Amino acid sequence: MAEDNHTPADAAQLLTSLRVSEARLRGVLDSISDGFYAVDRQWRISEFNPAAETYFRIKRDDIIGRDLWELIPNASDQFKDMLRAAMEGAPMAVLEARSLYRPDRQVELRIAPTEEGLCVALTDITDREQTRARLEKAVVERTAALQASELRIRSIFETSHLFQGLVARDGTLLDCNTASLAAIKARKDDVCGLKLWETPWVSATQANVEFIRESVVRVAQGQSVSNPNIALDLPTGIRSFDFALRPVKDDAGVVISLVFEANEITARLKAEEELRQAQKLEAVGQLTGGVAHDFNNLLMVISGGLNMLERSDTPDRRKMLMGRMREAVERGANLTKQLLAFSRREALSPRSIALADYLAGMNDLLSRSLGVNVRVAVDVPTDVAPVSADPNALQLAILNLAVNARDAMNDSGVVNIRAQNGKPSDRSAPCVSISVSDTGSGMAPDVRARIFEPFFTTKETGKGSGLGLAQVHGFAEQSGGHVEVESSEGAGTTITLVLPRGEAVVEEPAAVAPAAVEASPSDEVGEALLVEDDDNVAALTGEMLGYLGWRVTRVASAEAALGAITNGLDVGLVFSDVMMPGGKNGIELAQALRQRHVDLPIVLASGYTESVYRDAEREGLLLLSKPFNMDTLAAAIEAARQAR
Repeated sequence: MAEDNHTPADAAQLLTSLRVSEARLRGVLDSISDGFYAVDRQWRISEFNPAAETYFRIKRDDIIGRDLWELIPNASDQFKDMLRAAMEGAPMAVLEARSLYRPDRQVELRIAPTEEGLCVALTDITDREQTRARLEKAVVERTAALQASELRIRSIFETSHLFQGLVARDGTLLDCNTASLAAIKARKDDVCGLKLWETPWVSATQANVEFIRESVVRVAQGQSVSNPNIALDLPTGIRSFDFALRPVKDDAGVVISLVFEANEITARLKAEEELRQAQKLEAVGQLTGGVAHDFNNLLMVISGGLNMLERSDTPDRRKMLMGRMREAVERGANLTKQLLAFSRREALSPRSIALADYLAGMNDLLSRSLGVNVRVAVDVPTDVAPVSADPNALQLAILNLAVNARDAMNDSGVVNIRAQNGKPSDRSAPCVSISVSDTGSGMAPDVRARIFEPFFTTKETGKGSGLGLAQVHGFAEQSGGHVEVESSEGAGTTITLVLPRGEAVVEEPAAVAPAAVEASPSDEVGEALLVEDDDNVAALTGEMLGYLGWRVTRVASAEAALGAITNGLDVGLVFSDVMMPGGKNGIELAQALRQRHVDLPIVLASGYTESVYRDAEREGLLLLSKPFNMDTLAAAIEAARQAR
């Protein structure tokens, strides 16, 4: 028999160690929140922790040693089968079930075999399950909301009349709507996967291909690109669109895709063009009354003057009648200039103008134009700089402002014309201001807002064309300046021309202007070839040339003029209209003649000088504006002969 070497002290120490270990395990078991109980192989309960006491509402001392089946008489068959399997050594199993002792709670049961039998750990998972249920419900609801939102967005996307689509950062088309597909008669599968610039919306026009390709690069970098009027050559025809390409960014601001949108504006552009045409017709209608009235008045002066001239033998009376007719012609010429200036067709020749002398020289013109009941006060300080402007156009602008001032005062009052450096709001600005003020009733805000509109007038029908202030506005802008208006009801009106400063004006010896040369009957000086297609104008011009001593041969076209000279007509002067029907114009005739007759004096005339002024100047040709008088004609011929 083997000898036992363990002493009583060893046994005591081992017993103490076991008690410490048991106490430690007991401490762990008592501290866990899960319920725990153990069963031996006779199905007697051998362990029962405080959490289990709470769950089953039974004290440990009252349950230890009792049969398990007494504790769970109403357990499910599944749970009982799992217990029996664990007793046979089956691995741990888990079961979620309603609590037997607290039916409102849900528990998770973990059943595992032990050397002594089995053990069961249970966890109350009610809160966890409720949280999971809430999360699952929220997920379901959110999913349903997203699906509904996507359906709504998809419905809007597909039913929109706009062309819309989604594009990848590299330009690949990802999606597009029905309207855009209908325009190119294609299916979604036909275009999705292509680069946007390769799709039928864009590919037919190379300029659009480059624009879209460059736009994709810019938008992928975070910019937005738009084109308010892009023409797309579609299978359904060329149509105009307001196009935009914008980035789509994530929460971090990173571009993840691009979206394009094209709103068709073809019908709108057509409607706008039709409206413009209607407005033009309306403008012509408004213009007709005022201009016809003005021209009829001028024609009445000329017609009546000629009629009275035939019946008058008194030299003074004939001189008075002739003066009135000349003034009527000048007014007609000024009205034509006003129309051309308004339409921006009258070329401007700006130069530096010393305003003190210039405005003083307008006194007679203003006095005759405004009448005896209107006084003109001119104030030009000595330090006012020269202004850079076309002298004739500036004169017409000031005259228009003065006439409007007179009308605002009902033909009686004071018109103040003042020049000063700078502009009204900034005296140090590098410009010059010329203001025209009246003492009239002023303007209401709605009238003031429209005074520069072409053909707008507050005068009675036939009393004005509505072009005066429009001409002033156009002249100022064409000269590099602008117009400012200050007016209020009952306090009069001040309209200010703000124009660029000119260079210092150098005093020069007075040159003889063409109009200052006095024509008188002359002896015969040679043959003049008159090229004019209008019979009446040709007859009058021929009389004027004859008065100056020229024998006149008249032809109606440039080709006929070249033919006459080629056939041996010996001429000392060619006087030609510029604009003639068919074939060459006057400038082309002059060029052809100079190739053959370098020294031949040539004078051109035109009633519409802007389109040919630069060409005539470049060729060194004299150009008279119609209408012209005898003195101007004589001066032009003399200048042409001297220039040979």
